[in-house]
Amino acid sequence: MVQAYQYKSIIQEVPRIRQDLHDLSALWAIPVSELNQIRVITEELFSNIVRFAYEDEAEHLIEIQLSKSKDEITLEIIDDGIPFDPETYQAGSVSDPAASDAGGMGLTLVKTFSDGISYSRTAHKNHLVISKRLKSHL
Repeated sequence: MVQAYQYKSIIQEVPRIRQDLHDLSALWAIPVSELNQIRVITEELFSNIVRFAYEDEAEHLIEIQLSKSKDEITLEIIDDGIPFDPETYQAGSVSDPAASDAGGMGLTLVKTFSDGISYSRTAHKNHLVISKRLKSHL
């Protein structure tokens, strides 16, 4: 099962992403707790792309593909922004995350909620693949 979506590179697309994930969770019977983690992962990555990936004001398209196997959801995000590999990104040490202005907390959540991350750059596009095991199916 694969679902593919395209979104404009504007933060106003986040509610549409939420609705698409909600609709998909009903179709695929994803438990609410795991859907919430997938939603956080997707929204964090999407908002980072919108805020940091583009050096111009032009409208870009961001593709999000989700696939489901028996016990795993795979999320692939494809964008034509500047190269960025979240696997190698090191957020600064933060003793009190709530008081920090430093970035990187979203990526920390992504890494915490996911079970695998891989990045590649092909044909001037970033391809980020996140896997999330469905623990309720184990």
